[in-house]
Amino acid sequence: MDGNLHRRDLLKLFTAAAFGTTLQLPAAEPGAPLFFTMEEFALLDKLTDLIIPADEHSPGAHDAAVAAFIDKTVAEAFLPEDKTSWQKGLAAVNQLSTATSQKPFLETTPQEQVALLMNLAANEEKPQTEAEKFFTQLKETTAFAYYSSSIGIHNDMGYLGNVILDKFAGYEAT
Repeated sequence: MDGNLHRRDLLKLFTAAAFGTTLQLPAAEPGAPLFFTMEEFALLDKLTDLIIPADEHSPGAHDAAVAAFIDKTVAEAFLPEDKTSWQKGLAAVNQLSTATSQKPFLETTPQEQVALLMNLAANEEKPQTEAEKFFTQLKETTAFAYYSSSIGIHNDMGYLGNVILDKFAGYEAT
């Protein structure tokens, strides 16, 4: 392609605009995050996987692509503060990690990472700092994304779908 806009391309643009269709441009490189930098995305992926790790029962948040879901959601957010709050929150986690361990979060040991998250979770009911407020947002979004995914619904919760059961296997609330 010579870099010029051709008649067919222009027609596609006008058609899309006239019928309200949105055009989605591909990411700069395949597999690249849509909104976050690669470093922010790696931090987000690690944090979500620490919140819902894989175990013998089911895969974790990493396998359910929770970070990719959050990245897409934030990229499509309308309000600028819905985007910047995520970047500020990730930066706050790194700042806290640097203050406590003298290293960014991803460079700390697994034990230090868990300890930092436990520290943030301790004030979950009444978050005070930017990092604590972000942790609450992150945890809620991670749970929503995970349990909206096929892995969360089917592997973790064991949902079978719309099937006929020959007997009731639930709890009687009497």
